[in-house]
Amino acid sequence: MKINYKKAIIFGTIVILLQMVFGNLLYINPIAMEINKQFEGHPSIKSFDFIGGMGNWLLLTLVFSIFLMVLWIVLYTFLYKAIPGEGWKKGLFFGLALSFIKAVPEAFNQWMIFVYPSELIILQLVNTFLGLAVFGILLGFFYKKFNVINYEK
Repeated sequence: MKINYKKAIIFGTIVILLQMVFGNLLYINPIAMEINKQFEGHPSIKSFDFIGGMGNWLLLTLVFSIFLMVLWIVLYTFLYKAIPGEGWKKGLFFGLALSFIKAVPEAFNQWMIFVYPSELIILQLVNTFLGLAVFGILLGFFYKKFNVINYEK
């Protein structure tokens, strides 16, 4: 297996940018906005002032999200041969696997440990599943379309 690291970085960056747009759209759609609005001021939700304002919150969220996506792209690259499917289907399988590893335990822990609104837990669970599925599809599509990984014969 031969990895074109230059292509992996270029198309990984494109996937990250597209995913950031899609991920933000998931949370600013009218349904998500209405659910979030219902729980403004809920005692279990920290205000932006807790970390120095919305600017700091956005920066921390951005940095952490990029870090996770880079980690997932590296994982996808090294597990590529073992992931079933081809192209976008391979990516979808990877994205759904990530969802089950990340989103389900996270939602379960929030439900079990914290006094956190169930509607917000479900919103996060659904948005994480959709977001990671699209992330995987984009990753699989770009890797296949632009031959990021080739098998040597």
